[in-house]
Amino acid sequence: MKKTFFLSLSGLMLALAAPAQHWSLTWKKLQTVSPGLEQIGLVSTASSRELANPRWSVGCECLDREYADFSAYKPYVGELGVGAARIQSGWARCEKEKGKYEFEWLDEAVDGLRGQGIRPWMCLAYGNPVYGAQKSLGSRIFTDEKTLQAWERYVTAVARRYKGRVSEWEVWNEPNLRGADQSAAYAELLIRTAEAVRKVDSGAVIIGFGLSRMPVGFTGRVLDILRERGKLGLIDYVSFHPYHENPDDATPGIEALAELVASYDPRIRLFQGESGCPSILEWAHALRYHEWSEYSQAKWVARRLANDFALGIRSSIFAIVDNQYPNMLQSFGLLRTNLLKQVVYKRPSYHAMQHMVNLLHSGVKPAGRPAFTANTAREIALVGLSDADDKPIGVMFWYSDRIPGDELAWDKVELSVEGLSLKDPVLVDAVTGRIFDLPLPHGSRDGGRMKLTGCPVWDAPMLLMERSAVPFRGEAVERKAAGTNQDMLY
Repeated sequence: MKKTFFLSLSGLMLALAAPAQHWSLTWKKLQTVSPGLEQIGLVSTASSRELANPRWSVGCECLDREYADFSAYKPYVGELGVGAARIQSGWARCEKEKGKYEFEWLDEAVDGLRGQGIRPWMCLAYGNPVYGAQKSLGSRIFTDEKTLQAWERYVTAVARRYKGRVSEWEVWNEPNLRGADQSAAYAELLIRTAEAVRKVDSGAVIIGFGLSRMPVGFTGRVLDILRERGKLGLIDYVSFHPYHENPDDATPGIEALAELVASYDPRIRLFQGESGCPSILEWAHALRYHEWSEYSQAKWVARRLANDFALGIRSSIFAIVDNQYPNMLQSFGLLRTNLLKQVVYKRPSYHAMQHMVNLLHSGVKPAGRPAFTANTAREIALVGLSDADDKPIGVMFWYSDRIPGDELAWDKVELSVEGLSLKDPVLVDAVTGRIFDLPLPHGSRDGGRMKLTGCPVWDAPMLLMERSAVPFRGEAVERKAAGTNQDMLY
């Protein structure tokens, strides 16, 4: 009897220690609003291992400063479907005593991601107080030779430990964040770090910069130094962090950065390496002092991914969870967490990214920006979609002229897209993953021009796609596929 009581008490204690499981009110409410079309299914979601698409990445940052607990959110990363994840190496956490490295915490993240089919890419950033170097966001880049040599020893140790497990290495995080120009210091750090990694792994991919936004001045000064020293070949990507309240406002800056980088070496590609959106009004960090919500966050994330897809660049969303900073619990997470760093629920932004990753998988490519007309005063962004053989399979569109809002309603727009002829189209809401039928009053095609009357448009991506190109789940799908497809269009 005593043994039974002890086990029951232990079970009760474990239950009390576990995080409370909550459902999301915002996600439930999103399911109740409709664009006025018949729902015929939902987007079927696959895991990271199944999709194997490194185009999409999620941020698993801040483990180096212990602002999050990897074990608490580990299974949610693979469920999200991303092919890659950004982690930070954490010199200060790895080398608390000079010359002695502790990598067990980093092993947990690297191996935990790889075990789910996710490629971790590692950001080598921040100093170490043991050597008198700052370890926080925006920390000054160290320039004294003694600290640089200690850094190189550390980088070499990390590269050796994870050779074969990590193939992509980013050098520093937002070196242009401080007021003083650190371009010369960063160029020296970039060269020495990249060379240390390549000595260990000659095939390593080097991601340079990790820019705060897209500053062409700072970037050009660093690239000038690399070119003068014959070191441009050391970098494969230039990464940047486009935090804009309206994600579409970042496009001109990204295009300018791309033009600049190509003028130095067209081989070097761009990588949107960190960008996200709060889910509440924040008083610190990026996009502060705007009244965000879980609705606008979900729309923002979907639009950031849509823009990066249209630009043909890799994309990473910050962050998988809320990070517990020393002064606040940040609200950027796709997963809401509590003060114990436990996952409470999936935010709508988690589902939005999951749907985008599954809809825009490795077999779908951007196909330019087709000409279109629409009877609305608002600006619409529209992107063509094609399959792996460059055959058009649809378009993706959204209102792009304003910051994503909380409104849960669609405008009915007459939309005509040139050069588009779909045999059996459906309409997909990327945020909720719902798939809608397009009966005769809503859609028609005439040669290479498709017109939709009463087409639902709002400030988040909608996808008009061939039914066969959409990953479906739902009983209505099988019924539709059984024999009514040809009655959809005229």
